[in-house]
Amino acid sequence: MLDLGSMEKGEVSIRQATVEDGYAFAEFLGAAWREAGPDAPGFTGASEETIAEITTPEAFRGNISGPERRMFLAWEEDRVVGFSATRGMDQSSVELSGIIVFRSRAGRGIGSTLVESAMAAARGDGHREMIVKTETTNHRAKAFYENQGFRTVGVETEDVDDVPVEVWVLSRPL
Repeated sequence: MLDLGSMEKGEVSIRQATVEDGYAFAEFLGAAWREAGPDAPGFTGASEETIAEITTPEAFRGNISGPERRMFLAWEEDRVVGFSATRGMDQSSVELSGIIVFRSRAGRGIGSTLVESAMAAARGDGHREMIVKTETTNHRAKAFYENQGFRTVGVETEDVDDVPVEVWVLSRPL
């Protein structure tokens, strides 16, 4: 467990998700989606139905079954305030497949620590490279990833719930 504090009021700790965290994650993701708005970068194409589907107990269990998939949760007291998730791509590469922090908690280092947790686990699993993708309209996320040591390696178009979305592909060695 990576600790950012002693869990006093307002302090945050990061730990790998377990099956028991499913309800707290579902509550977090729904609240983060409502806080950001459905058209916010990172939520492109998402709907109430999409959020409900990806937070089912089955979907949650599938997203934490490592080492091919891992999820880290940022906790403030007994509430999830952020998460990062990875998905193994091949023997040497892993994708940072998701990261969200409540907008109201942005700028406190939570996202950076979530990325560090994901990178440490990926290194421990033997991966040598981490890939992340973000919408080409999401300049804030791109700058965040660049500050984490990622470099742009290309642009792709991905299908998100039948909506074509242009994304930057960024990479960094582990």
